[in-house]
Amino acid sequence: MIDFLEGTIEEINEKRLIINVAGVGYGVNITSGACNALHDKDGLVRLYTYMSVRENAMELFGFASPEEKELFLALLNVEGIGPRAATNILSGISVDRLKKAIASGDEGILTQVPGLGPKKARRLIVELKDKFKSVAGTGEEAGAEDEYLEALLALGFNYAKSREAIKQALKTVKDRNNREDVVREAIKRMA
Repeated sequence: MIDFLEGTIEEINEKRLIINVAGVGYGVNITSGACNALHDKDGLVRLYTYMSVRENAMELFGFASPEEKELFLALLNVEGIGPRAATNILSGISVDRLKKAIASGDEGILTQVPGLGPKKARRLIVELKDKFKSVAGTGEEAGAEDEYLEALLALGFNYAKSREAIKQALKTVKDRNNREDVVREAIKRMA
C-alpha cells in the first residue's frame, strides 16, 4: 500500500496530477481541494494517497492532508460509494463542512453536492453520523467563508473556483460581514 508520495509536481489540474518521485511520474486522481492546496507549490510536496486495486485497474487517489484522506476512507465504508464517488463528493464540499453536515443530519447541504442525491445523503448521515458527532457541537459557527460559499454554490458556480474567489474577495472587501459585497466581489473574480 502506498500511504503517501513525496516529490515535485509535474502537471496538475482539477482532477489529476502527475508527481515526480525520484524520476518516476505517478498519475494521481485528486480532489479539487487538493488541487487548490497544491496548485502553486514549488519544490518538494507530500501527497497522501490511497491505492484502489480492482480486477482491471490500479489507481491512486491523492489528498493534501491526512484529514481529507481519513474522510475519503470513511466515505468508502458507505455502501454504494467507491473511490471515484468519494473523490467527487470531496471535490464538491469542504472537509469541515461535510463532517458538520453529516454530524448534524443536514441532508439539504449534502444534496447540494454534485452527484449526491437524497438517498445517498441519507445513507451518509445514517452510516457516518456517530463517527462525526463530536463535530456537531462546532456547527453553530460554520464560518463566514462557508456561508459565502453556500451562496455561490446555490447560484451554480463550481466549488473549487468559488472557494478561491471567496478567499480573494475577503482580502479586498472592506466590510467582510457584508454578504452581498463579498459574494458580488467573488463573482467578479470568477468572470
